[in-house]
Amino acid sequence: MSNKAHNPQGGKINSLQAAIDLVATGQPAFCLHQAWGIGVIRAYDEATKRLTVDFPEQNKKAHAMDAAFFLGKIEVINPNGIVAKAYGDATKAEVANMVANDPAGVVKALLAEYPTGECTSYALEANLDRVYFASLPAGKDRATSFKAWWTKARAALRKDRAILVPERKGGLYALLEAPKDLGEDLFAQYESAPNFERKLALLEELAGSAAAETRSAATTANLEKVSADLIKEIKKLETARKRDNLPAILGGIWNRDKFFRSAVENVETVSPTASEIIALCTESDLAFVALNIPHTTEKIRSLLDLVRAHHGDNWSERAFDLLRNRDIGGTKSGSAKLVSESIAYLCDQELAAAVSARFAQWLETRELRAPVIIWVIKNRDSKKYADIVGRLINPSLLGAILSSIDTESLESNSTARIPLANELIKDKELIANILVPADGKKADSETIFDLTRTMMSSQGFDEMTKKALLSRLAKIEPHVQRLAKSKHSGSEAEEKELLVSKHSKEEKERELEDIVKVRLPAVKEAIQIAKEHGDLKENSEYKMARQDHDTLAARRAELDALLKKAKVTDFKEANTDTISVGSSVVLRRGSDQTEFAYDLLGAWDGEPEKYILSYISPLAKQFLNHKTGETFTTNINGKAESWTVVRITRWVDKR
Repeated sequence: MSNKAHNPQGGKINSLQAAIDLVATGQPAFCLHQAWGIGVIRAYDEATKRLTVDFPEQNKKAHAMDAAFFLGKIEVINPNGIVAKAYGDATKAEVANMVANDPAGVVKALLAEYPTGECTSYALEANLDRVYFASLPAGKDRATSFKAWWTKARAALRKDRAILVPERKGGLYALLEAPKDLGEDLFAQYESAPNFERKLALLEELAGSAAAETRSAATTANLEKVSADLIKEIKKLETARKRDNLPAILGGIWNRDKFFRSAVENVETVSPTASEIIALCTESDLAFVALNIPHTTEKIRSLLDLVRAHHGDNWSERAFDLLRNRDIGGTKSGSAKLVSESIAYLCDQELAAAVSARFAQWLETRELRAPVIIWVIKNRDSKKYADIVGRLINPSLLGAILSSIDTESLESNSTARIPLANELIKDKELIANILVPADGKKADSETIFDLTRTMMSSQGFDEMTKKALLSRLAKIEPHVQRLAKSKHSGSEAEEKELLVSKHSKEEKERELEDIVKVRLPAVKEAIQIAKEHGDLKENSEYKMARQDHDTLAARRAELDALLKKAKVTDFKEANTDTISVGSSVVLRRGSDQTEFAYDLLGAWDGEPEKYILSYISPLAKQFLNHKTGETFTTNINGKAESWTVVRITRWVDKR
C-alpha cells in the first residue's frame, strides 16, 4: 500500500514514452512537477526532444522542457484519473460539477485509484486541493476557498456510509462497502467511538435519521449501553464539577430519548433523565446550559418545561433569572432566540403581567440585558406584546441602550460591531419613537441634554456615527447642536499641547499598536474575503468591512496626531496657590452651598463619576487659575453657577 505520496496514483503511466505517444494522437498527457504542480503536456518535438507543457496552477502556458528533465524529477500520471480529468479540456466541466455538488463522489474516485482503496488524509487533501483548484474561478483565494469547501465536504463524507473518515489528522480514508443496515452500522460506530464527543455526534445522527432506516438499533440492550455512557459522564461532573459538559449531556439524553422512543415505552423515565441534569444545575449552571444548547424553539421550550417541572411554584423565577443573567448579554452568546422564546413561554403561561413588571423594574435598576432590550425594540409596535413593551418606551430606555453599549464596548476586545449599537444605528425611527412617543409626552429638554452628553462620551461609537445619531436628537431638540459644538470647542483636538499622565499615554500607544498590528490587518482580510462574495453594490459584508476599515483608519490618524502633542507629566509642578493641572480642590457650589472635591489631572485621565476631571474638559477649564477664597462663575451649556474655592492641595501629596 503506497498512500503517503502526495501525487495521484491509479495506474500511473509506465514511461515518458507512453505520454509522448498519447500526445502524438492529439490528446494531452499529464504530469506532476514537485514545485509547479499539475502539468498538461500539449506537444512533443522529436527533433529537439522538448515537450510543451502548461502549468495551470502557476499560470504558465506553453512552457518548453527537455524530455531528459522528466526522468526522476517529474512524474507522468494517469490521464484517466480524476486529477488529470479535472484539467482535461473535455472532462473538466464534469469534474467541476462533482466538486460543487458531490464532494463524496470526488473522494471516492480518488480512493478508487489506490490499490487498496486507502489513502492518508495528507495525500487525499493534497490531491483534492489540485482537483478543487481546477474548478476555481479566476481571482479566488485558493487556500481560503479550499478550506471552506473541505470543511463542508467533510461533513458530507461523515454521512456517506461507503467512506471511512479518520478521527485524527493523518489517519486513513478508505472505501467501504455500503452497509445494508444503517442503524446497525451507526451503532457499531457509536460503540467503537474514541471519545464521548464522537458518541454524542453519532447519537444525534441516529436521532435525526428516518426511523425505518435505523429501527434495528433501537433495542433495550442498546438503550442500556447509551444510558451507561451518560451516567459515566454525569459521575465525572460530580467529582470534578465540569460544568462545560452539562449542555452536551443534556443534549445526549434528549437524542437518546428521541431515538429509542419508538421502541421503548416511557424512555424519558430511564435514568439518567433530563430532569436529573436540571437538578444538578445551580442558577449559574442553568444559564450556561441555556446559552449552550441548540437555540431552536423545540430545545428552548424543552428546557423551560424541565425547569417548570423541577422548580414547581418557583419555576418562573428561574426563567427570569435566565433573562437577567449577565452572560446572556455577551456579544458571542447568540441569545436572541433564547430571549424571544423564553418571553413567549412565560406569556403562554399567563405571566405577561409579571414580565411587564419585571422588565420595568430592570429598566429602572439598569439590569435590562442587551438581548432583552433588542427584543423590546423589535416588538415596540407589536399588538401581542403591547402591554409589556408600552411602559418601557420612555427616555430611560435610551439611557439603558447607551449604557449597555458603552459597557460592552469597554469589556469587549473584539472588532465586531455590538448588536445593540447596530440596532440603534440602523433603526432611524427608534430615538424619535422613544423621546416623542405617538401617544405620550415629548421628553423634556434637560432629559434630552443628559442623553446627548451620555451619547457624546460613549466609547461604543466612532465620531461619524455619533454625529449621525446627534443629528437625530437635534431634530427633536435643536439646541442639541449647540451642546455638541460646545463639547468639541474644548476638545483635545484643538489643544496645541496635551499634558498627559504616563499610564494614559501608554494606553493610547497600546490602542494605536492594536489598531495597526491587529485590527486593521484583520479588517483588510475581511474586506478581501467579502470581495469574493460577489457584486460589491449589494454586498453588505463588504460595506460593513469597509466602514470598519475607515473607522479604524480615522482613529489611527487621530491617535497619531494626539500622541505627537502629548507631553508626559507627573503632576509635581502643581502648587497650592492657584488651581492648576495636578490640583486637588474643594469647591463650594453657590446654588446649594454643597462642597465638592475634584482632582484636575491629565487630558486623558477624566473620570467624572469619580470626580476626576480632565484639565481640558469644559468645567475644569473654568476652574483653572482661581485662588483659595476666590468666588467665580462657570457657564456650561447656558447654565450659570457660582463657586468658591475652599481649599487647594496637590494631588501627588495625597496619593
